[in-house]
Amino acid sequence: MGTYTRLGSYLLASELANDPFGSIHRAVVIAGSNFDRHMLVRTFSEEMFQAGMNAHLAEAGRVVSLLGGARIYGMGYRLETAKTPHVAWDYVPGRSLAQLIEKARQEQIPFGVDHALTVIQGVAQGIVQMQAKGVSHGVLSPYSVWVSFEGATQLVDAPFAAIAKGMLAKAPMAKRKLAPYLQGPENNALQADLFALGAVLYELLTFEKLPIGGDLQATLDQATLKAAQEEAPLPAEIRAFLGRLLLGRQPFASVEDFSTELERVLYDGEYSPTTFNMAFFMHTLFREENDRDAAAMKAEQGDNFLGYTAAGESLRSGATRAEHIDGHADEQVSQKNRTVLIGGGLAAVVILGLGYMFFGRPKVDPAIQAQLAEFQRIKAEIEQQKADLDAKARAEADKAAQLQKQLSETKSSEEKAKLQKQLEESQQRKQEVERQQKAAEQRMAEQRAAEQRLAEQKKAAETKVAAAPPVPEAPKPQPMQEAPRPVAVPTPTGVPTPQTTASRQATVANDQPARVVNQVVPIFPLRAVQMRWETNLDHIVRLKVFVGEQGQPLKVSVIEGVSGAFGFDEAAIDAANKSSFAPAIRDGKPVRGWTPEIIYKFPKRR
Repeated sequence: MGTYTRLGSYLLASELANDPFGSIHRAVVIAGSNFDRHMLVRTFSEEMFQAGMNAHLAEAGRVVSLLGGARIYGMGYRLETAKTPHVAWDYVPGRSLAQLIEKARQEQIPFGVDHALTVIQGVAQGIVQMQAKGVSHGVLSPYSVWVSFEGATQLVDAPFAAIAKGMLAKAPMAKRKLAPYLQGPENNALQADLFALGAVLYELLTFEKLPIGGDLQATLDQATLKAAQEEAPLPAEIRAFLGRLLLGRQPFASVEDFSTELERVLYDGEYSPTTFNMAFFMHTLFREENDRDAAAMKAEQGDNFLGYTAAGESLRSGATRAEHIDGHADEQVSQKNRTVLIGGGLAAVVILGLGYMFFGRPKVDPAIQAQLAEFQRIKAEIEQQKADLDAKARAEADKAAQLQKQLSETKSSEEKAKLQKQLEESQQRKQEVERQQKAAEQRMAEQRAAEQRLAEQKKAAETKVAAAPPVPEAPKPQPMQEAPRPVAVPTPTGVPTPQTTASRQATVANDQPARVVNQVVPIFPLRAVQMRWETNLDHIVRLKVFVGEQGQPLKVSVIEGVSGAFGFDEAAIDAANKSSFAPAIRDGKPVRGWTPEIIYKFPKRR
């Protein structure tokens, strides 16, 4: 049986991340003496405890209700303010962005601009939604961001961030670690959050923290893409975007202005930020941690937790680990022991790493070899997933046919209603499986293309090693990019000539946004029906879709959704992904672009 630390309603199983505010743990919730589910639990450091977190954490409940349980902040967020304050949310396998940056830097694994923009896109979404609710973050940093092994991001300290900011005066160690991100204007909450976002983006691109004070303009001018293992300067459009975030010149007047500019940077340039590429990077970077977590969680699910029930506690002799953490008696001793173990482990890693670098380094960049192996592993997983989905689809089809037959044969109206409901549910499950099959096929196609591209890079690297002097530099793997766009020529100022006026009119006539060709009607979410949640009211979801050159939906952005975890937003997104579109037109050619606002209406059910 594993060893756990009781903390309120949870049994802490493993520490996953450490940051200025404390630690994030994988925790277990039990039902009786059996495993129930996993959670992520945030504990606070002794410094934050002394600064008053215990007395003020309950105030975060107001922010939790304002944020409405959105996935970007952690689903199922809850607070416990007993002897030791802590917060918890639904388990998501992953690591903090701070850990990602540190490990990629230490292992010299290239972190491309596309990856950085994928992370920033998720973080910005959380900031924008907070500002829309009248709430600011205040202490945004890489420690705030949880990156899942599937490439998605969560802003997991949002509910208590404002409270923590008010305590920094009494928490000098935390304030010192967060100083690079706290240099924004103190009298403007939006600009302060956007400055912190810029500091995070700067660190993602350079693997260096933004210097405290000094000439930030000179810092940006001298910055290079060290994260991508390049000495090239930051791309002009990225540097201009960072300038608006960090320098206070031409600041964004509103959240809407910021969102518009961010979308332009994300999609009008030569970048392709996708969660798929980010997921691949996370699996490459944290493969061992992911495998270790999965094995530990499987063991935890099979544990007997009798010793941690009320009956079991009474049978245990001596002080329990639960008493230690609630009373803060042995925390410092435990911390010292962990420090010694971690220090020894790091020393061993450094020694082994140096031995590898000097005696066992292959001629081809190990990052390419590791990514090729990871490609093959992920492809096998996708193939297995697709096979499972195919079997599931066949089973659902057989079940639907059986229900249809029973429906045609039965004469009881009550039985018919019951069978009809089961048939509707079966159809919904079938549609969901079809959607997953389509996504798996798309992932497989992307995987094959990426694997072929990486294999070509490996071949080129081997050729370069054979032809170059000893100790050549292996080329880094490049993220997928769109074909480069023609360089825009500035429009001349002054009085327009007839030629330029005619050119502009022709351009306007040719330019069109992406549009819907066939809009699929969304399915009323079964979850809302089962919970009988406001089914007597109409519900509306407003969204827009980013459409590719071939008319394929690439991304769905919800503008106004339905609060609560009842499935309306998800149903609208699913319908949008199943709809067909025509691409945007620019200069007479199909290009990527957003549709105008699309409205999905869920009529009330009588």
